[in-house]
Amino acid sequence: MDLETLVKENAKLIYKIASKYSSYYNIEDLFQEGVKGLDKANKNYNPNSNTKFSTYAFKYILGSIVSYVKNDRNIKVGSDTLKLYQAYEKTYEYLTNKLNRFPSLEEVSSFMGIDSTLVVSAISKCEFTVSLESTLTEDNFTLEQVTGIDDTQKIDDLIDLRTELENLTSEERKLIELRYFGDYTQSETANYLNMTQVQVSRNEQRILKKIKTNIAA
Repeated sequence: MDLETLVKENAKLIYKIASKYSSYYNIEDLFQEGVKGLDKANKNYNPNSNTKFSTYAFKYILGSIVSYVKNDRNIKVGSDTLKLYQAYEKTYEYLTNKLNRFPSLEEVSSFMGIDSTLVVSAISKCEFTVSLESTLTEDNFTLEQVTGIDDTQKIDDLIDLRTELENLTSEERKLIELRYFGDYTQSETANYLNMTQVQVSRNEQRILKKIKTNIAA
């Protein structure tokens, strides 16, 4: 199959993967990088395999886009931004222990004596960089599990899920990470986060409901 036809058939998938980074880069530039990955997948794909092409191409498209973003020099985290982010993390942990609950961004910013907009900017830049550094490793592991699933919708759901996890607040994401990636029990999670087990249960259900609602929308 020629590349032009292949791009038309897989454009939705490429755009969906590219949208993950569209807050930082032009979506069309990301799309073109995704096309490069699609082309590479097409050259390596064995049509006689049991794996659907879109499933096989997923990691190539993602890998090409991530490589482009990682090699780009436009987004840099300066030492001052990094120090502010580290100070935020320490303050957040301190207030969590002191208040016995998750503090709001405003509470952390006020305690630090720094405008919240500066804190938000530091968090956004640093968390994006950290996420980017781990993207390939995480996705390679995930894709090993995905390989062999002949259902494009499941790939879409995977992308949607990852996007929704990244859109959670740091407090929400930490709870989900402990419960579903760290294999913590609700009781262990409660002890770790200085919450009651009832609070963990309620928050977990609320977060999961939010994720499901957003994906279904």
